[in-house]
Amino acid sequence: MRILTMPLSLAFAFLLYLPLPAADEKIQAALRTLFRHVTRLFTGKNGHADEPVALGFFLLILAGCASLLGAIHPLLAAAVCAPAFSALAVIPRSAAVKRELDAGTYARDIAAYELRVLESCGQLAPAFSRGACAPLLLMAAGMPFYLSSAFLVAYAGLCAVREPCALAQKICDRIAYGSDRVLAALMLLCCGVVGRNPLRTGGSGPQERLMSILGIAGDEADTHAPVSGDIAQGVFLCCFCIVLLCALLTLLLLPLVS
Repeated sequence: MRILTMPLSLAFAFLLYLPLPAADEKIQAALRTLFRHVTRLFTGKNGHADEPVALGFFLLILAGCASLLGAIHPLLAAAVCAPAFSALAVIPRSAAVKRELDAGTYARDIAAYELRVLESCGQLAPAFSRGACAPLLLMAAGMPFYLSSAFLVAYAGLCAVREPCALAQKICDRIAYGSDRVLAALMLLCCGVVGRNPLRTGGSGPQERLMSILGIAGDEADTHAPVSGDIAQGVFLCCFCIVLLCALLTLLLLPLVS
């Protein structure tokens, strides 16, 4: 049953973020508030805060609570892990942008229309790398040691406080370095689902790779001007890659996790 925690977490995240995309911002705001309270405990009379110690204590609280809840039942562990897949909040937001474009809001301004498409597509890969690919990889790393919930909730805490905390930003960037490469490789593998030949795409990172696959990278390999349909294709490709990664990791962990 524990092996199903990963796919169930992803499924719960879809159920959470598709109808409630603003839940991501509220969860992050709550985590930042908790971090501020923790930081006050490690702030001296001179006003100087011991940031590394405060961050460590903050993550210890999150990881400890997540481990305790996750130990009760795999379904509860999946529910605890689901908010970490914050990338799924991008899906309804992208759908709203596409509806806005299809409604003819920029019918008289082609440059603004194309820029809106490029901005929306440009946000997809970074969001899915940090908010979907990285959580899956961390969950897989912790699952054989019963630490998947702890890893994922601690990572969600790091992402929430990475702006006020330089150390958290540095750790998130290190994690994103690996998830970027995994997602870029998956996009190259799966680009056929949106009708592109992998041999005709370029880009080193996931964002460049996605824009190249969509044919709107702004280079000689472009196939068309940016259109609203590119947003739908980009979201579909990112979701396909994440679901595939979840299935592959679950199968790989099957011999190790009961």
